Amino acid sequence: MATDVKVYSVEDADQESSSGIPAGTFPGTLAGLLDALDAARYRSAAAGTPIALVIAEGKNRQVIRRFESGHETWSASQTDIRTKQVDGPSD
Repeated sequence: MATDVKVYSVEDADQESSSGIPAGTFPGTLAGLLDALDAARYRSAAAGTPIALVIAEGKNRQVIRRFESGHETWSASQTDIRTKQVDGPSD
């Protein structure tokens, strides 16, 4: 039985204000998370557009951080992340 691989993705938070930079993907490890956080912070400052850090596991995707102008402006709590994983996506 195959399990879904967890990855972190750094991408534009809003499609209408696209930076034109392709999304970056990082492994679902602690080192991958730290690299993704640094990339999101840098990219939001350099591109001048809001950037989201997304955790993806299979088809489930959830924004866990949002950066604007090099600063974190929003963060999902651990409770939010666990609840959405248990309840599944809210489509």
